[in-house]
Amino acid sequence: MLISVVVALYSMTCIGFIGYLFTRNKRVAIGGRILFILSVTAHLIFTIGLSLKMQQIPVSSPPQAMNMMVLFASVVFTFLIWKRLTTVLAAFFLPIATFALVLIAPSVSLDPGIFVESFRYWHLLHTLSVIAGEAFLVVAFITSVVYLIHERIIKKGAIHSMVSSLPPLAVLDKILYTCLSSGFIAITIGMILGALWTSSLDLEYAHIAPKILSGILTWFVFAFSVHQRFAIRWRGRRTAIITIIGFSVMIIGFIAINLAYPHAHGIGLIP
Repeated sequence: MLISVVVALYSMTCIGFIGYLFTRNKRVAIGGRILFILSVTAHLIFTIGLSLKMQQIPVSSPPQAMNMMVLFASVVFTFLIWKRLTTVLAAFFLPIATFALVLIAPSVSLDPGIFVESFRYWHLLHTLSVIAGEAFLVVAFITSVVYLIHERIIKKGAIHSMVSSLPPLAVLDKILYTCLSSGFIAITIGMILGALWTSSLDLEYAHIAPKILSGILTWFVFAFSVHQRFAIRWRGRRTAIITIIGFSVMIIGFIAINLAYPHAHGIGLIP
C-alpha cells in the first residue's frame, strides 16, 4: 500500500534531519534533502491516486484533510530545506508530519461519500483554501518553536552549543511573517467560499456553528498577528508566542469538532 511507503519515507527522512541537527554533517544534509524530495513525491503520487480513485480531490473527511495539510506544509518546507540557513527546520517539522501520517494511514483511503451536486465545487474550493491557510500556520508554528529555542540559547549565552547554529532570528522572523500573511489571505478566501457553499445548500448556520467558531478563532490569530506586525511593529518573540497559541487553538478545535460533529466537513449536512 502506497501510504505505507509514504510513512516509511517520512520516517527515514525524519531520522536523517534529526541526525543533521546534531552532527551538522553536509553529507547527512544532502541525503536528507534527497529523502525529503522522495517523500513529498511519493506523498503527491499517493494523493493523486486517491483523487483518481474517489473522482474528486480527497478532502471530504478529517483524515483526508489532515493528509492534504501535511502535503501542503511539506511542499512549503521543500523550498526551505535547500537553503543552508533553514535546512535544519525540517528536523522540527518532520516528527509532527510523520506522526500525523501514521495516525491517519488506516483511514485516509476510505471514501466518505462523493458530492454530486454543483455546489460541491464551493465546498472543494473552501476546503482547499482553509487547508492551505492551516498548512502555512503549521510552518509558522514550527518556525515559532525554533525561534523561541534559539532565542533562549542566545540569552543563556550558549552560543557555542551544538544547536546554536539554528537559523538566525532575523531569518526565522521573516519566514514567520511570510507564513502568517499568506495564511491570513488563504483563510480569509476560505471563509468567503465557505459562506457561499453554506448559502448554496441553504443550511441553517446553527448546524455548523462550532465549525464556524473554530474558523473564526483561527482567522483571528492570523489577523491579530498581521495587524500587530504593521500597526505596532511586533516582531520575533511576541509573534512566535501568538502563533503557538493560535496553532494550539486550531488543533484543539479540529479534534473537538470532529469528535462531536463527525460530519463537519460537509458529508451528512446536505438536506
